[in-house]
Amino acid sequence: MAIDYCCNMQVVKGKARGYGLPADIWSLGCTVLEMLTGKIPYSHLECMQALFRIGKGEPPPVPDSLSRDANDFILQCLKVNPDDRPTATQLLTHSFVQRSLSQSSGSASPFIPRRRG
Repeated sequence: MAIDYCCNMQVVKGKARGYGLPADIWSLGCTVLEMLTGKIPYSHLECMQALFRIGKGEPPPVPDSLSRDANDFILQCLKVNPDDRPTATQLLTHSFVQRSLSQSSGSASPFIPRRRG
């Protein structure tokens, strides 16, 4: 059985009212966690254990080795109540994002594919 370790409890429980952007924020938190640790959230668990914990609204563990900003960013994304999660616009103002943007070289440009032939 395959599992999407980034899905949240609203998806696992199949909430009648559905799910929306807050579910994407949860997935963003899991994705950032995976990018910073190199480990898939809940990967230390068997599939059914992971689904059970996700269904209970138990966020994956966030290691203390991450920076305070990264830790807070991820925990904000992984709030159990979807209404308590920040919006994407709010996350753009988070110190984790702002610090990353200020440390970038500023020379990034959009990818423009070259035409062949």
